[in-house]
Amino acid sequence: MKIVIAGAGKVGFTVARRLCDEGHDITLIDTNRDLLENASNAMDVMGVCGSCAAPSVLREAEIDEAEIFIAATGNDEANLVSCQFARKMGARHTVVRLRNQDYMDDIELLQRFMCLSLTVNPDYITAQEISRAMQFPTATKIDAFSDCGLEIVTFRVPAGTRLDGMKLFDLPKKIKQKVLICAVEREGEVCIPDGSFVLRAGDSISVTAPPKALRGFYKETGVNQRPVRNVLILGGSRIAVYLTQLLETTGVKVTIIENDRKRGNQLAELLQWADIDGGDGTDTTVLARNSIHEADGFVALTNYDEDNIILSIYAKKQGVEKVVSKINNEKFTDLLRDLFPDTTLSPKNLVAERIAGYVTGIAHASDSSTIEALYTLGRDVVATEFIVGAKSRCIGNTLAELRLKPGVLLAAVVRGGKSFLPDGSTALAAEDRAVVVTARRQIYSLDDILA
Repeated sequence: MKIVIAGAGKVGFTVARRLCDEGHDITLIDTNRDLLENASNAMDVMGVCGSCAAPSVLREAEIDEAEIFIAATGNDEANLVSCQFARKMGARHTVVRLRNQDYMDDIELLQRFMCLSLTVNPDYITAQEISRAMQFPTATKIDAFSDCGLEIVTFRVPAGTRLDGMKLFDLPKKIKQKVLICAVEREGEVCIPDGSFVLRAGDSISVTAPPKALRGFYKETGVNQRPVRNVLILGGSRIAVYLTQLLETTGVKVTIIENDRKRGNQLAELLQWADIDGGDGTDTTVLARNSIHEADGFVALTNYDEDNIILSIYAKKQGVEKVVSKINNEKFTDLLRDLFPDTTLSPKNLVAERIAGYVTGIAHASDSSTIEALYTLGRDVVATEFIVGAKSRCIGNTLAELRLKPGVLLAAVVRGGKSFLPDGSTALAAEDRAVVVTARRQIYSLDDILA
């Protein structure tokens, strides 16, 4: 599928690489020749130098042949204008990256008026991810499925808890909450476990259930889950603003450390319920002044990965229960996976995952199913949310009757706006949303789960 991407910076480059790996025909537009050359050397893409808001540049990029146009520059206005031109000149779908809060407040109007297929805000997506992480401090990753009331929480099994040494067949007998353990990673190997699987301390497990059931599950299994009520944020970025607004709705007290006086004044006016400290957050005396040892959560959002890493490790040593770090360099993320198992987030990767899920849904739409969203749970573990098509071969038979491929699990079903965990008696119907978890493979059609 031909895709034109405007912007070869962090977000555009990451999206291009992701889609290029999936075999799409990618053309990149940017005003910076060096960025285009870097992208061309790193992957098989065509580069066009110029402004994405210029029709002549879009024409050179063969926009009339593009199935999807993605505007991912750092300029919201250029993104919006280029999407309008791209749609008028033949692109079938337009995806736009927007960061300005004024635009986000009227996003539904913008989408209708400008015929936008998808809008993504990296700062808000990242803030949402962090906010969910604060709900479950021991989790390394949390994904919510289409606002249907189901979440997948990934965390490591602590030693000495009821989960350590438990056979999954015995889980429903010993735990009152209805949950589904849909993936396990052990010593770098991942699997979709069956009833005979025995959990061990150190396993990274992904559990599906409604939030209330997950909290009950944590309590019954003895996994420490002290609520986060006091969060210290380092850096007053847009992410910090969105995050503070989200946390405020749940009654969490927030302190932001921002050493730029002008930005600090803006934050104080915008977030009147939060405490703003104008000190240098890399100074441990400033952290002590803000009682870091009493904080339940610490979020490092500076523009420097090294500062975020070091201060996050320091916060953990001070006894902070939940630590989240914004990390842009993927090499650091891989290095920290075992050394520092708390949550690390990359806004560009979150955006790339969201856009790639949308593109994959368009590329593989059929009468049997359509991909609604993709979620990466861990190494080689993917959850794919399908809309069941009327001609799917999965319709009409119960799960007990269907023969599924190895390494595949139907983790959740949403029907009529209500979600539930399936069992052997569950039969899928047209228009259901089905969440399928796979290990070491990616499926693009719901019927691919059948053996």
